[in-house]
Amino acid sequence: MRLFVGLPLPAGVAHAVASVRDEMHASMGGKPSTTANLHLTLAFLGEGNVQMVQQLRQLLAALPTAAFEITLDVLGDFKRGQIVWLGSQQPHAALLQLAEALRMALDAAGIVYDPQPFAPHVTLLRKGQPIRAALLQAIHWPVSELALYVSESSPDGVQYRPLYQRSLTA
Repeated sequence: MRLFVGLPLPAGVAHAVASVRDEMHASMGGKPSTTANLHLTLAFLGEGNVQMVQQLRQLLAALPTAAFEITLDVLGDFKRGQIVWLGSQQPHAALLQLAEALRMALDAAGIVYDPQPFAPHVTLLRKGQPIRAALLQAIHWPVSELALYVSESSPDGVQYRPLYQRSLTA
């Protein structure tokens, strides 16, 4: 099973992000992310098993976390438009600290993850076009949950299902 740790979007934020996604899809084409799959990945773990899931649940439960807010206010792309995303011009320090604390905990537990530098974003489209210019009204996202996800393939496409979720403290 393919695993990753991420931040789920609350319904209102997911709706606002989906509106931006729909606008981008109309102008750029590509394959849009489903609203149910919208999230911000903290660490991609790759293939795992039931024992690893249990270990990750314990690790995430022990991770010191506090609630914070992300401002989604910039559009960008990776790989010349292959991935079109929504992110923050100035990522909140608490988000960067959470990603770093998670990676340190994964290292200490001997759990392998994708070592790419952390680039906080919400994927809107795949196989779109490079972003040229876009005006964006900021979306404010009160981050209050952390989740361990499994990526499952189905005839309808890939779906991300939470295996474990925990609240972030105020």
